[in-house]
Amino acid sequence: MTNEEFDKTLDGYKELIDEKIRSIIAETSYASEFKEVLEYALFPGGKRLRPVLMLACHGMFSEIDDGALRYACGLEILHSYSLIHDDMPCMDNDLMRRGKPSVHAAYGEGKALLAGDALMDIAYRLLGEPMASGAVSPFWALSRLCGDDGLIGGQYSDLYEEIDTLDKLLAMYKKKTGALIHLSCLSGYAFGNNFDYEQYKKYAKILDEIWTIDEIGGRKGGDFQAVDRFGAAFGAAFQLYDDITEYIDGEKSDGTSVMNFVDLDEAKRMLNSKLNDAAVALKRTRTKNVDFLRMLLNKFIIL
Repeated sequence: MTNEEFDKTLDGYKELIDEKIRSIIAETSYASEFKEVLEYALFPGGKRLRPVLMLACHGMFSEIDDGALRYACGLEILHSYSLIHDDMPCMDNDLMRRGKPSVHAAYGEGKALLAGDALMDIAYRLLGEPMASGAVSPFWALSRLCGDDGLIGGQYSDLYEEIDTLDKLLAMYKKKTGALIHLSCLSGYAFGNNFDYEQYKKYAKILDEIWTIDEIGGRKGGDFQAVDRFGAAFGAAFQLYDDITEYIDGEKSDGTSVMNFVDLDEAKRMLNSKLNDAAVALKRTRTKNVDFLRMLLNKFIIL
């Protein structure tokens, strides 16, 4: 895959996601003034990384259908709700988001709180829809990656626990940032392989285990384990990349940054090691349709 082909594929994913999200919001019965707040929170959409990962992991195994696209949009809407709440004065108190005033700064705290609640509700509706095959949505098995073992648990640690060691920081990042990325990849695999209830039960224990690179691919169900490893490794790399680029750009750390614990060279080594783990995991899949994800990883390498 060339850089031009990568960019075209990425833009295609983003266009699909944006068009579908707009139609989903339009279908709600909220007042038009409130829909404006929801759209303000959702557009422009930044990287759209989570739904792109879900669709790309799905596309490794089968053609993407409308149900998968709606689920991917649910992941993005879930992410957006979390950003609204994170920015509010009672939490991170950020006045800017994606180059414009955050939702509470633009519309007030009351509407921002309700907008976050509304997006969470919309997201859970989308994530709970069955797959095209009629099989149950994978979200029932993976939703804890949004709660105590993921997004909300990580945000609590960031706000209220003392993050005074590198290990504690990385554990918090794994939940707050990495879990939703991990969830996106596993969901893509589930949709791409028409997982049913019995398969979920069989593989759910993998989420509680630590898989080394050498173990991936050598076991039955190796594709699932490889995607699991890919999602976990890339989720860890993504936050390290953010910390490093903010440091290089001269942005002031808010106190929770890997740059508070290691120097730049070590931070780069950590990042590129995680990206390498993710790349090796891709090689262990039985599908050859991994060019897009491999090139995506390359975009995050910092030398």
